[in-house]
Amino acid sequence: MLKTYAAYFSFLRSIIDIAIINCVWITVYYLRFYSGVLSVTKGIPELKGHLILMVPIVCICYLGCLWSGLYKPKRIQSIFKQFTDLLKATLLSGLLVLAFFYYVKDEPYSRKLLMLFVAMLFLGLSFSHLLTMVILRFLREKGYNLRHYAVIGTGKKGQQLVQDIKRMGWSGLKCAFFVDNDLNRIGTKLLGSPVYGPIEKTPELAKNNEIDEVYLALCGDEAQQVYPVLESLQYAGVTIRIIPDWGNLISISEPVVVPIGSQLLFSAASSPLSGYNIILKRIFDLVVALILLIIVSIPMLIVALLIKLSSKGPVFYKQTRVGMNQKEFKILKFRTMKSSVEKESGPQWTKNNDSRRTLFGAWLRRTSLDELPQLINVVKGQMSLVGPRPERPVFAKQFSKEYKKYMLRHKVKTGITGWAQINGFRGATSLRKRLLYDLYYTRNWSFGLDMWILLQTPWHIIKGENAY
Repeated sequence: MLKTYAAYFSFLRSIIDIAIINCVWITVYYLRFYSGVLSVTKGIPELKGHLILMVPIVCICYLGCLWSGLYKPKRIQSIFKQFTDLLKATLLSGLLVLAFFYYVKDEPYSRKLLMLFVAMLFLGLSFSHLLTMVILRFLREKGYNLRHYAVIGTGKKGQQLVQDIKRMGWSGLKCAFFVDNDLNRIGTKLLGSPVYGPIEKTPELAKNNEIDEVYLALCGDEAQQVYPVLESLQYAGVTIRIIPDWGNLISISEPVVVPIGSQLLFSAASSPLSGYNIILKRIFDLVVALILLIIVSIPMLIVALLIKLSSKGPVFYKQTRVGMNQKEFKILKFRTMKSSVEKESGPQWTKNNDSRRTLFGAWLRRTSLDELPQLINVVKGQMSLVGPRPERPVFAKQFSKEYKKYMLRHKVKTGITGWAQINGFRGATSLRKRLLYDLYYTRNWSFGLDMWILLQTPWHIIKGENAY
């Protein structure tokens, strides 16, 4: 049932944030005008006036936090998303305070004070919210502050949902039971939870077991028949969550709600990489790739020289690959195989102890140094630093026939490294598992995930797992 303590908790967080804003406003006064770190050229405002201004400043900053969604339920929200909301709230508060100063026109309150205030406000709010989140997650993993839910439907969707939630132990969500009309299921246990039935008894079961949320995991006509039951649950104060039935369609990312008149339409977004995210990722890729090219320019020259001295043929190996939106491009790599070898053997995946490799090329493969020229592909915009690895057209065509979802990985740019690679799936490993990891990345892309993959990549290069 609806928990009133959640509202009290949000209220408590609001009080704490207001106290933090007060403390930060007083602290910046002394740091700005009395610490000696920043020069004072336009006089020092009276402390009394500074304290009077604290009332509108607190109201402005609290509104910024409120508008940024800091006090909405965040039980299943990622740390990165919460961090983003805190940054958004702080920047919005800073802009509102700047606008307030502009109309007040109080000269001593310069940009230096505002920048100091925004920086300290961000640190204060981040410490408070993230510490609260860590404490709550710890308590939930220990069995406190739990929310119990039931799942209507024992099929694949319902089971997958429960498994996904179990992997999020910090969310504090616990499956109390399943409900189904299948007589073979009723009275048994599924994933550690009992199965009850029939579905018509769900409101009674929810009341007796103090259920907070009910998830509908049925499709088509079955789902339609359950709606009167869901209506009863809703009147009883139970939160209803419905798994969308996309049929043969696949939701790539979070569905977007599109209101048209009195109707709400759900749109399966083509990719989480949309809008300004595309521009930001491109800027990040370009800047980092250029910096890395400068850093590794000398090692690349040495590698090029050694390739030339150790075997006949060109330094670079160009090969057609399939990139974002299934557009083909020429990928650049240091040549690791004997010249013209594929004219004899045809297109093949590399394998362990591949006889086609040169002696120096085998070492390049083990160290992944043959991939360095792909930084040029990144600069040219054909690839990203992070993304699913690009395949050759012949293999992409073959895999798309074997796996219907394969081409969905081309909704984002292909990358030098990726989620599948840092999880050990590179080279001649399970294609199905690689695809699952690639699709996870495609659906759940974020800058936080990209940074995590980049930080993990050096360790996996050192391990040299499946690098041949």
